[in-house]
Amino acid sequence: MQQFWKTAFFCASLMGAVATAHAASSTPAQAPPPNGYQAFFDHLSTEPLRYAAISSHNGKRLLVGLHPSTEGHVAGELMLLDTTMRPLLTADVEGTAPDLQNGQTGTCQLTTTLKEDSLHLNGPCSRDQISGGLTRTMHPSQLWSQVNSFISPDMSVSAVWLTRAGWNAAITPAPTP
Repeated sequence: MQQFWKTAFFCASLMGAVATAHAASSTPAQAPPPNGYQAFFDHLSTEPLRYAAISSHNGKRLLVGLHPSTEGHVAGELMLLDTTMRPLLTADVEGTAPDLQNGQTGTCQLTTTLKEDSLHLNGPCSRDQISGGLTRTMHPSQLWSQVNSFISPDMSVSAVWLTRAGWNAAITPAPTP
């Protein structure tokens, strides 16, 4: 009987891992913001704290703009661009951070809530850089999805390194060959 439960748990875990991998690979593109991508980018560009990075793997560009909202908290926007500078994702960001405008360093915890999942960035930050581990949490809607996510949560973690100095490079289109 004990072997039966071990086998059942293994099968459930395996099905959860396959379903999670499939969901991660087939996440639909985010709908454009109501005021359009250009207006969203223009607002993002006026934030007092701007960070960016270009992926060395696939050339995608991640832009984050933040401003203090209350003491110890920040809010802002996030935009993901492909190699041709086409927007793939736009979303609001909020979280906790030291007083970055006055040069304090510490730990930042930023969250971006999307339609089907949330992205969490936790790590060290300062006026010049934000880095850390980027994790993803699914928002399951059906009971089986909730059970599946509990049995086999998405454990993927990506390392992210955003800098203020990388902003200009990230918003400049790559030269055409």
